[in-house]
Amino acid sequence: MSWNSFKDLADQVVDKKGIKNQIQESLVLETANKILIDFLSEQTKDKLSAVYFRNGILTIAALDDNLLKQLLNDKDLFITSLNSKLGDNIIEDLNFLS
Repeated sequence: MSWNSFKDLADQVVDKKGIKNQIQESLVLETANKILIDFLSEQTKDKLSAVYFRNGILTIAALDDNLLKQLLNDKDLFITSLNSKLGDNIIEDLNFLS
């Protein structure tokens, strides 16, 4: 009998229950919102928010055009920072709602 790590067992259970995508989406959104604040400024909290993640595309709602322009200018750096924090190349592109 081989021993599995707790992480491997937890991943198997999560896969069987069909909630792995929901957990991943929640983790991506939480991490993205933290990085938005670090990346731009504290005022970002009320003006930009990661709201949706599917198939490698993160959707961000923007209430401030200036902050949106800043993020668009540094889009590749933001994606790289986010993927680095997540430990994998999960985010492929950004989509915006304004």
